[in-house]
Amino acid sequence: MKKIVTLYITVMMCIFCLSLPVSVIAATNAQIVNAIDLGMSNLASQQTGGGSWSYGGYDQAATGAAVGAFMTQKSLWGSNAAAYQGVVDAGMNYLLNSATVNTVGVRNDSYNPCGSGTCTGVYWDGNGEATYTTGLVASAIGQYAAGHAGDVATTSGPLANMTWTQIAQGITNEFAAGQSTASSGDRRGGWRYFPGTQDSDSSTTQWAVLSMIYDQSLGATTPAFVKSELKYWLAAVQDPNGGAHYQPSGGNYFILDNSDTGSLLVGLKFVGTAKTDPAVQAALAFLNTHWKDLANNDWFGDFGQPYAMLADFKALELTLGLSDNTTITNLLDTSQANWWQDYNEWLVNNQNGNGSWSGYGNWTGMLATAFDLNIVGGTVIPITPTGTPEPATMLLLGLGLMGLAGVRRKFKK
Repeated sequence: MKKIVTLYITVMMCIFCLSLPVSVIAATNAQIVNAIDLGMSNLASQQTGGGSWSYGGYDQAATGAAVGAFMTQKSLWGSNAAAYQGVVDAGMNYLLNSATVNTVGVRNDSYNPCGSGTCTGVYWDGNGEATYTTGLVASAIGQYAAGHAGDVATTSGPLANMTWTQIAQGITNEFAAGQSTASSGDRRGGWRYFPGTQDSDSSTTQWAVLSMIYDQSLGATTPAFVKSELKYWLAAVQDPNGGAHYQPSGGNYFILDNSDTGSLLVGLKFVGTAKTDPAVQAALAFLNTHWKDLANNDWFGDFGQPYAMLADFKALELTLGLSDNTTITNLLDTSQANWWQDYNEWLVNNQNGNGSWSGYGNWTGMLATAFDLNIVGGTVIPITPTGTPEPATMLLLGLGLMGLAGVRRKFKK
């Protein structure tokens, strides 16, 4: 793919300058726009002829991540707009044609997951890890279909003649039905690799939550009981030190890390917990303490660990916004104005010459690049029913609309 022409980069630098106070600039605007341009070019070069991206058997998840990354940066497509539109159209066509449709039923706790009068469930199997995969795909769909929710998405395949809203409702129905219930003990309220297994972990749960956030932006309805039940899970996994465990008990209890704490904050935001709530404040304090941790031991750490960085980015964007400089103060580079610029500085300085980011552990290659593009582009997640971001970040929509996070080539611990 050809690079965005110099004139376009110059124009977008000016737009970016308008969207950020001078005091917030860390990596220069030119460096940020160039990093995004190079990252998109690298991703486009790896798409297969069938429209998908390959990632060790997790092609649906990888394709969802790639399509979502492109959509977050649509305002920067520039002279590549036609080519990149073809890239995302082919990727979305692959996803729509590889979906699974079923009928969901009443849960074992008597809650009825059927939303808006339909019991149709929609998900992407993801090589047996449907929660992660569907989360990435739902995030991509939420961006791709924005402004066209009532349109028919496709006239062929398993989702033939369904509107984007109906697809979104089907995804939410699937997660509402597959949420772990009180019969699962301390796994109650969360999700595991595949919905309906009556097991849960913090890493996977964030993808069900993100799916429903994006589904809501397309007009889907989340049953009230889903949020009520999710509160049990969020309380169970939070440690007294503020961080979140992967699971509240059992062999994985010892895992207490940045990515799971980011997942906790996303969930707390979804259920309507105020920023001033002690649980939120404790989680933010944990992230501040561990902010400078480097990637280590596969899933631990922050900088250099694309899964953790994206989880924390989503959590902090939703909880604080992109310009907050009073909460995360234990910065890797103390010359930076705030947490997001600290991430940007690191990403600009650690991008490979071919536009990719190397990643770490199970999150490497195109997946790392797709994740990191969301961060450097300042993705805004549509948490409100209308999908409207907070005013402080409104102007940043020129640099992207949402980030996703999460595949593991056995996705998580």
